[in-house]
Amino acid sequence: MKFDALLVNAEIADVFRYRLFEGWIGIRDGRFVAVEAGSAPRGIRAAETLDLAGRIVMPGLIDSHLHIESSLLTPRRFAEAVLPFGTTTILSDPHEVGNVAGEDGVKWMIAASQDLPLRIYHSIPSCVPATSPEIEWTHEVFDAATIRRLARQPSVIALGEVMDYRGLLGPNERLRAIVRAARASKLLIEGHIPTLSGIELSQYLAHGISSDHTLTFAAKIEEQISKGLAVMLQTKSVTPENMAVVARLPDRSQIILVTDDIEPSLLTDGQGHLSRIVTLAIDCGMPPLEAIAAATIRPARYLGLRDHGAIAPGFLADFLVMDEIGAFPPAQVYVGGQAVAGAGAMTAAVTRENPARPDYPGIPGSFVADDFKLDSHGGCGSVQARVVALQNKQSTLTKLEQMSVNLQDGHVQFQAEDGLALAAVIARDESSRTVGLIANSGLKRGAWASSVAHDCHNLLVIGRSPEAMAQAANAVHEMGGGVAVATDRGVAASLRLPYFGLLSDEPVAAVASGLVAVEDAMRHIGADQTRPFLTFSIMSLSVSPYAKFTDKGLVDTESRQLIRPF
Repeated sequence: MKFDALLVNAEIADVFRYRLFEGWIGIRDGRFVAVEAGSAPRGIRAAETLDLAGRIVMPGLIDSHLHIESSLLTPRRFAEAVLPFGTTTILSDPHEVGNVAGEDGVKWMIAASQDLPLRIYHSIPSCVPATSPEIEWTHEVFDAATIRRLARQPSVIALGEVMDYRGLLGPNERLRAIVRAARASKLLIEGHIPTLSGIELSQYLAHGISSDHTLTFAAKIEEQISKGLAVMLQTKSVTPENMAVVARLPDRSQIILVTDDIEPSLLTDGQGHLSRIVTLAIDCGMPPLEAIAAATIRPARYLGLRDHGAIAPGFLADFLVMDEIGAFPPAQVYVGGQAVAGAGAMTAAVTRENPARPDYPGIPGSFVADDFKLDSHGGCGSVQARVVALQNKQSTLTKLEQMSVNLQDGHVQFQAEDGLALAAVIARDESSRTVGLIANSGLKRGAWASSVAHDCHNLLVIGRSPEAMAQAANAVHEMGGGVAVATDRGVAASLRLPYFGLLSDEPVAAVASGLVAVEDAMRHIGADQTRPFLTFSIMSLSVSPYAKFTDKGLVDTESRQLIRPF
């Protein structure tokens, strides 16, 4: 027998039987050929022999639901950030770029993801826009023909999360045709199910939906498992209470760990990428080898990648060498039998250049304070305003409330402790805009503006001062995209995102440093959320319960109805 590489004196992680066993491994042509207990027999030849001295060999981590764009990085920079912590395969849903640059934007993300040491598969965005053109502006509107064309692109294996769950249940025939086209193309269909249960959940799943990754709890887990879903747990759902529910399930093979959205500052804090969710699950009571299985073989089987996710003959030789089970970062990371990272750093250069960017709408501008009047027709005196109110500091849950506010020539006269701020969304083509009120943002002064504004990524501005809102918005316009924090004295912090107004091609450390400066400036003007940048950027997500802003107005996200701000 001859191998390209021979690993001896290894502790092998068996994700099928949740055990470790002493053994040896032979690798040829990027795949495991022999995975055996005991000592390697004499006579075996190998181009390279590695004595692991009792260290653990486990499969590379597989993240089966994420959006690269949330890292604010291009795919090649994202690969550099996550490989050192053991993520070797991902399913990326590029619906952020899809909303900004349409079909050509999705093709750009696919092309930019090829020939990297990170294995990147793709899902086609199902909701461009997230709801409908009547509710929000987007560069293109995806239809069934778009799905059929993109399904032929390399590495596409799924339809991205069907976020307009009410639309699928109700009047959105365009979305139903998209789902039918995906099924005809043999694509996996991902779900997004924050509030459905009972017969509504059943009707939604009957369209072929396979998963849910939204915030969950005990009863929701149990119902979804019973109805055949893959239940994906991200950070906010990995709690001791949920882990106790999972532990009582007789079959846990449909429980999967994912990241969904993760900012660059979290990729540089030492806890890594999917590794942080694995570690959190273990800390919350999941047995270590089961947590590893929930981030390797289970997502591989969910995605239909039959040769991924295990140390077993015929499987791809994507593996981690660990000093202890669950002790990240790995000592070494291998993809296809080749070393790519070790001890928390890349050891192989990522040489892939980015393809040329397609055309897409720029960032609106410039602005003056009067662009942020609550009433575009002017007005004075007291009015009853509808207010989007954040419900806590940890999540993006909002509710619609009514409050009395005073206007002077259309400008809100804020009171010191009223907890209010203005929120404006301006379409990228400047065809429409909304100015409304948000409560409990924490802002005491100044403003924040961003071209990262889920999911259509129109320009979103939140602030207490119209003058500062104009300053922050103009800074984003002048950068060609990004995020900025301003006071009446000028811009306090900014981060440039020149790719689609969403991404940077700088190394993750530089982007993370810029985002940390932005979040520090946000906190300085009063933002008090656990993750302020993410919280603010989701205030325009028209499918996030229960009320949000778009360029067309306030949105009741359950009824999918536009509501006037006052």
